[in-house]
Amino acid sequence: MLIDADSHVCEPPDTWTSRMASKWGELIPRIKRNHDHQADEWYIGDHSVSNLALTVMFNEQNDDRPHRRKDDFPASPQFIEEVHPSSWDPVERAKVMDSYGINMAALYPNLGLTSPDHYRLIPGATVEFQLELIAAFNDFVLSWAQRAPGRFIPLAVIPYWDLNGCIKEIERCVELGHKGFVMSGTPEYHDCPVLSSRHWDPLWAAANATNLPIAFHAGTSTNVEDFVAMMERERDGGADNQRIPGGNNVTAIIGVFKTFLDNIMATANLIMSGVPSRYPDLKFAIVESGSGWVPFALESLDVHFKRYRPWETRQGLRKDDLPSDIFRRQIFVNTWYEQVRPDDLALLPVDNIMFESDYPHPTCLMDDEVSHSVTSLLSDLSEEDREKISYKNAMRCFDLAPGDIGRIARDDPRSELAGNTH
Repeated sequence: MLIDADSHVCEPPDTWTSRMASKWGELIPRIKRNHDHQADEWYIGDHSVSNLALTVMFNEQNDDRPHRRKDDFPASPQFIEEVHPSSWDPVERAKVMDSYGINMAALYPNLGLTSPDHYRLIPGATVEFQLELIAAFNDFVLSWAQRAPGRFIPLAVIPYWDLNGCIKEIERCVELGHKGFVMSGTPEYHDCPVLSSRHWDPLWAAANATNLPIAFHAGTSTNVEDFVAMMERERDGGADNQRIPGGNNVTAIIGVFKTFLDNIMATANLIMSGVPSRYPDLKFAIVESGSGWVPFALESLDVHFKRYRPWETRQGLRKDDLPSDIFRRQIFVNTWYEQVRPDDLALLPVDNIMFESDYPHPTCLMDDEVSHSVTSLLSDLSEEDREKISYKNAMRCFDLAPGDIGRIARDDPRSELAGNTH
């Protein structure tokens, strides 16, 4: 059994045109050809807001499998016909999952349309429009679970910048069958209060009532303006081989690493915010940031927590609730390329680690890399601990029952690993 706790849906051309009210006219997001860039891009009205699809999976002639192109990696397809259908079609994605041995996959968003930043510059993109756009996206994600039952874990993006609309969307999506909620770990970068503000209490309470996690995904916790400036500085000092996305190789590596660090910092802020201590049953998933940082972070936070006594100044923190206690109780992280060893587990709780592939993004696992991740890279662990990372922890995080998990097509139904009886 294998559950992928982080994969991505790329939005097909009709994501919003088929789901939003016609009254929004040209504001409805759609793909148009940008002749200056010689590429298909997402537009809201006359504003280009994103490239076509953040995927490195290309179509190849006479081969229906997805391909990463080595000659220009990590370039993304520039035109609709270049995109491998597994990037945005659930039936085709399930076929890839079958070939990789993945039973079920959590679905995270792809475009930046699920944060408030674009809309400030677009006339007519009112809060009402934004809420309908988010709802349409969440309906699209749910359609994957409906078209391929048992194969996908639909996660709802929540419009946290409009608190009343956010709570209504949480309640709506729970009724529909979503299994978690995605928001930024640094709302202060989007003209919202910091996580420790009591402004967010209605949101925490609404999510807490569902027994479903709130996820902070790498990239969503990054200050976009600082990130762009950093990337431009790196490009200015790097090689001339510019490309999409991420510029030259060094720039791409630095950019990815920064998003990991930003999400780790958001986790530290979350732990120290007092929110987990006030809502001890509320789960959080820290996604696509790895797991190897956890031992150092928890040891550092615990040492300084005891030394500085923050429970005396911040409401919600308790002397007897250490940062490491909070993490073990409520926070999940993912691993995909790291080797996990028994010695790591002294401060890296094995009950809090989930497997991910990140498909179809540049850093994702493909083909034999998936089996290598859950066999060779976990080979030093006990069978029980490997099972926790492979699927059991994800079942707890996303509140899955054994019957929720589908079989992969190449499974022998008599095989214990193929079944959904765990």
